[in-house]
Amino acid sequence: MPGLDSSVFHQSKDILSIFIDNPFWIWENYLHRSKYLKTNGRCCFNHLISLPTKDGIQYPIFDFQEKIFDTIEKNQTIWINKANGIGLTAFMLRYLAWKILSSTELDYKSIFIVAGSGDKSTEKLEKKLKNLFEKRFPLLRLESKFTDMWLKKTWIKIVTPKNMMNIEFYDTAYLFIDEADNLEDKELEALERVTCINGGNCKFKTILASTSTLTGSMFDKIENDPTSGYSKLKLDYTYGLQDISRKFP
Repeated sequence: MPGLDSSVFHQSKDILSIFIDNPFWIWENYLHRSKYLKTNGRCCFNHLISLPTKDGIQYPIFDFQEKIFDTIEKNQTIWINKANGIGLTAFMLRYLAWKILSSTELDYKSIFIVAGSGDKSTEKLEKKLKNLFEKRFPLLRLESKFTDMWLKKTWIKIVTPKNMMNIEFYDTAYLFIDEADNLEDKELEALERVTCINGGNCKFKTILASTSTLTGSMFDKIENDPTSGYSKLKLDYTYGLQDISRKFP
């Protein structure tokens, strides 16, 4: 497969226009390959910014991640119990960046990403988000101050669980909570107040993700509550086992 010539992106004054109406990924392999060749790699968002890389190896968006994509696109509240190392956090950062850049839907809105606990977690996520554009769009910079960032016209705030209390006062479009089952009681109370847990108002799209096996925990209660309102995905270690050795053909 020919590589994408990144030099065309360096001098463009309207650099973000290339993302408008571009799909996140083309899930039908033959169609994707055909469009990749026809457009010189400008077929989808993930090829535009470059595919995910782990340990120096480049991977496509995996087939099983279509299930994650469809669930988020079609539902307001999503519960995901995932195996460690499945790549959900990296997938979510790519998905949210695509939502911002592919249309004007999130202009002047906010995205909250709750990053486990501790400053190191927030710094790690901030770095991952900024690194999405480093390879192909070296002149594209996310304006930032501490863990507040602006991409196009959308405010992205990466916070620890203790700092998500004021989320309801913003025009929030997405709330993504990584390792949500580690929230403390006071943090759970704040979450219950602004989301659909225990009958809250669904004012924004909420994605709760965690690796959880605890009986009686918040995640366990949602899983076993047929009236919770959450669309539920369980992604154990078997997901991606066949995909992990596959590269984009």
